[in-house]
Amino acid sequence: MSNIILDTKNVGKIKGLFYLPDYQRGYRWTSEEIKLLLDDIYESAGKPYCLQPIVVKKSNERFELIDGQQRLTTIYLICKYMEAKLGDLYEPSFKLEYETRKESANFLGNIDLSLRELNIDYYFIASTYEYIEQYFTEKTQGERREMAAYLTKLNEYFISSVNVIWYEVDSAENGIELFERLNIGKIPLTSSELVKALFLKDSVRDKMSGRQEEISLQWDMIEQELQNPSFWGFLSNIDGDQMPTRIDLILDLMVDKSGNDREKYRTFFYFDRQIKSLSETTTENPLLEIWSRIYHVFLTLREWYTNHDFYHKIGYLITIGVPLRKIYTVWQNDGNTPLAKDIFLSELDKMISESISIKDKEELLSLSYDTRKDKLQKVLTLFNVETERLMDDGKRRFPFDKHKDSIWSLEHIHAQNAESLKKNKDILTWLESHIALLKSSESSIFEVNNELIEKMEILIEQLHSDKDPGNVRERFNEIQKEVIIIFTSKEDVVKENSYSHGLANMALLDVSQNAALSNSVFDVKRHRVINYDKEGRYIPICTKHVFFKYYTQEGPSLFFWGETDRRDYAEALNEKISPYYKQDNNDTTIPNLTNGNYDTEESDF
Repeated sequence: MSNIILDTKNVGKIKGLFYLPDYQRGYRWTSEEIKLLLDDIYESAGKPYCLQPIVVKKSNERFELIDGQQRLTTIYLICKYMEAKLGDLYEPSFKLEYETRKESANFLGNIDLSLRELNIDYYFIASTYEYIEQYFTEKTQGERREMAAYLTKLNEYFISSVNVIWYEVDSAENGIELFERLNIGKIPLTSSELVKALFLKDSVRDKMSGRQEEISLQWDMIEQELQNPSFWGFLSNIDGDQMPTRIDLILDLMVDKSGNDREKYRTFFYFDRQIKSLSETTTENPLLEIWSRIYHVFLTLREWYTNHDFYHKIGYLITIGVPLRKIYTVWQNDGNTPLAKDIFLSELDKMISESISIKDKEELLSLSYDTRKDKLQKVLTLFNVETERLMDDGKRRFPFDKHKDSIWSLEHIHAQNAESLKKNKDILTWLESHIALLKSSESSIFEVNNELIEKMEILIEQLHSDKDPGNVRERFNEIQKEVIIIFTSKEDVVKENSYSHGLANMALLDVSQNAALSNSVFDVKRHRVINYDKEGRYIPICTKHVFFKYYTQEGPSLFFWGETDRRDYAEALNEKISPYYKQDNNDTTIPNLTNGNYDTEESDF
């Protein structure tokens, strides 16, 4: 890593002869990539715009082009078009040649569209040149003077604001192996790896006061800690396997919001500009100052992770989609002294209150699956997080990492119909699970109709056979209505669907791949949850409490989810959610809901 040259270069100032070895595939960009590149450059309007890396190795008087052929060839063709329209002063400042396709270099230098069908390289090069002409013709409606102005402006951007990452590796580096690492995905070149190279490259060794090895060890330590599933699950909703280097989360957090969001290496360019800017304005070592900032952000996030209340409140907010950047910005206090712990906790409570936006118990219990699924999901997530936070005097922690390994959906604790079952396999699963329950030793408490069981068995047999049973939906609808009545408490039978979609009949279940379970009665779901628990699978704590009847205060029946169950469940929900109800307009203070005593001094992290 230390024997590299890493810098940014203006596109218009790239010079030299670039040699494309035989392990490189030919040029293959299409109009889609070219349009995106040109649109981005013009939309940047002269502000710094960053292209992806050009990875090269110096070999005698030329550069072996290891990565970046598609971008560099496109830039070359754009320059060739500018030369054709504006004259020799706009001739490309660099050249390309090929190890095994020498005629392609000649074609690049003297494009003849009539020869496009001779080989595949000619075809893509000619197609790109034609599209470049089409792009500028459409933008200027073919008006020569306007086109000249448009191209002149593009050239100004090339020599002033459009940059590439110049990544020149040691001459002893094996180009083929590096090409494979970059393009097969073994070690992708991420923004964080490029930022790390800024600190460790050989040319800054003297400026680092012997700190390079220390920074390298700290960098690796941060990356290792972020590999901890619990830490990562707290900070991010992104699958960690999709992040080759997780320290990018910290670096991205420090990048301002300006710039083009489509720039893959925007974070690297931000730090590169920061270092250069500090070099011009301070006598201190800018690299050490920048590293101090990075390490400080990590320590802040680690402090949040270890603090019991911060962990649960921030973890909840991130889980429901609040950006980590927004939370970090609140803590930063508009760039002033970071907030004291108690004030930050109050701010977090306000954000949680805003996320559910409920004023009282009446509004809480009025939430319906039909109208406010989004709010229901947040309420039930908060219910689970708060339950874990407040249990065992702060000794338990909500497992955000395990929670995010599954897709949790709002499910009826007791389903009153199975209208969404349309596939025969789902109908079959539903019938088999419910007939098994009717035949179990527990069935003595039910008024089981043997004729109903027989109808279910006949339909199961027909669904298993190759014959089309016909009218499956109609017969199944009749059967499932009878079954549901058996498994519904007597006081609820007359209520039909009046309570079905309310909050007190909803829980979080991972049944995204099991429509039959989603539409099952309470006792079928209870047995499934018990089996999941025996298997050691993660179940949200409040979902487990629902199906184990922890909330029901008097005479709980394990087989029904009745009015008493719903009433006590609603009380438990209200108890956990009520501290976050919206306050009166005259009182915007949210109570500081901590699980311990915290000092009121300014935060030291």
